[in-house]
Amino acid sequence: MTFAERAAARGVETQRARAADEVAALVEAGLAVLKRDGVSGLTVAEVLAEAGLSTRAFYRHFASKDELVLAIYEQDSHRAHDRLRGQVQGARTPRAALEVWIDETLALGFDARRARRTRVLAAEGARVQAEHPAEFAMIVRGVLEPLVEVLAAVPSPDPERDAQSIHAITWQFVVDKLHGSDIALADARAHVLRFALPALGMKR
Repeated sequence: MTFAERAAARGVETQRARAADEVAALVEAGLAVLKRDGVSGLTVAEVLAEAGLSTRAFYRHFASKDELVLAIYEQDSHRAHDRLRGQVQGARTPRAALEVWIDETLALGFDARRARRTRVLAAEGARVQAEHPAEFAMIVRGVLEPLVEVLAAVPSPDPERDAQSIHAITWQFVVDKLHGSDIALADARAHVLRFALPALGMKR
């Protein structure tokens, strides 16, 4: 590689690093604004003020506020997926792995600390999901993948569809809890297992 080529490569690497830093700052700022001001306060102007960046910097990376929201969801989901996958893979049996997945998912609504974060994201997520279903489905996919792997080991005749069904039941309890349901965690857990275990041919 010539000196000129090396210099050009360094320039590209510097630009990439700068872009990555700006995107990370915007995503973190967006999440901070959501937490502080709620959905109504999530504007490009507020995000830029929080991040200390210019309008030009925002539109260098995102075409709209919705793209930023999707990026926030994606980052938050990646963190949750890594945690979930680690917990599931540490289980000794498929039954134990299933219970871990259910417990981790229910915690998004029943654990007070995690529920605050879930509530903030869920409010804006409902709108974005309706307007960008394909992109949102890719994010949700990460939640389902560990469960699909567990069900394939059971084995389930249709791990994908069974995972979707178990997720739907479990997530409804999370939504209900976020909206003020007084159901206890133990009761929600027992209800999910009462449906899931017979369907998978597992003993209750």
